[in-house]
Amino acid sequence: MDPITRRGFVGALGATAGLGCLPYTSALASGAVEPDRIVHTSGDGIGIAPREYAALLNRLCQGKDVVDDNYLLGGEVEGFEQHWAKLLGKETAVFMPSGTLANQLALRALAGSKRRVIVPEMSHIYNDTGDACQTLSGLTLMPLGPGRATFTKTEVEAVLTRTAGGRVATEVGAIVIESPIRRLTGQLFDWDEAKRISALARDQGIGMHLDGARLFMASAYTGISPAEYSAYFDTVYVSLWKYFNCGIGAILAGPKRVLDGMLHVRRMFGGNLAVGWNAALVARHYMDGFEGRFTSAVQISEAFYSALAKHPSIGIERIPNGTNLTRVTFKGVNAAEVVKRLGERGISMSVPQGSATVTFGVNETWNRMTVAELIRAFEQSLT
Repeated sequence: MDPITRRGFVGALGATAGLGCLPYTSALASGAVEPDRIVHTSGDGIGIAPREYAALLNRLCQGKDVVDDNYLLGGEVEGFEQHWAKLLGKETAVFMPSGTLANQLALRALAGSKRRVIVPEMSHIYNDTGDACQTLSGLTLMPLGPGRATFTKTEVEAVLTRTAGGRVATEVGAIVIESPIRRLTGQLFDWDEAKRISALARDQGIGMHLDGARLFMASAYTGISPAEYSAYFDTVYVSLWKYFNCGIGAILAGPKRVLDGMLHVRRMFGGNLAVGWNAALVARHYMDGFEGRFTSAVQISEAFYSALAKHPSIGIERIPNGTNLTRVTFKGVNAAEVVKRLGERGISMSVPQGSATVTFGVNETWNRMTVAELIRAFEQSLT
């Protein structure tokens, strides 16, 4: 990478300065920047403090006849579920307290008496739930694609052949695709391969489930709408708190034949919250217009990375087939000092102790500065 002067580095930004400004909260080196003006370089959401959450909820209730739900039945939650079903092109949707529960109950319902479930080897379901599906639902998880974001139709066919031809024939009841995969720094499952696997599953009568926790974020990078993604799966899970900022919850959407009666299973697993109207109100508030706001943040980040890659003190590592995560390495500078200076200029980040590399995450707060302002803050902090 050719070194450039400070003046040339800042001057190279003129063409990107018009990429706009719009709307996470952590300790900064200085209190000079208002919290709602801080750009956070980590996290998927905007990071609402408890007091801010309470104030927002109060505002959302003003002038509105908020109808309480009763153990997630009726009221605001019912309307919220209907909105999600329509949004994802599904017959129905069910509010769940967590994505872990949403995923397990979907697989439990899809698999039925066919207890084997194909999952990505790097998936959340396989690695981060304490064998919940095996222990609580008697499912046998069969991991494919070790160390990869994508497994193939050929690999699925090999499993189906092997399980059907065993001395005790055992059928596969469901296939899971997770995309993006956070354990692989936000890599996407190859979409063409996903469609081929979906067609195979439907031919074989096997249920398809999408762990789409960050589905709406993925759409901003691929141009594929959430509804188009969902069309290739029987059931879909989307996180409510990761970037819709409501603190709790998940949506599980799918056909009535799969999800009818799910409220009883949800209660059996201890997932029947007394009320969910507050989460529904806040999530719905941030859902409205999210796709446009996040697409704007992505555009800003892309221009920012392109310009920052020219700086001699910065290394940029883009994730192949990635989404909102990018590795940034500080070269020949004191990373802790740079972080402190950035904080004084309204950009919040932290670097792991003893490391000069940090993973940047794009979220809505990137709209709080223009590309030129972001670059100027970095350039001034690196000197």
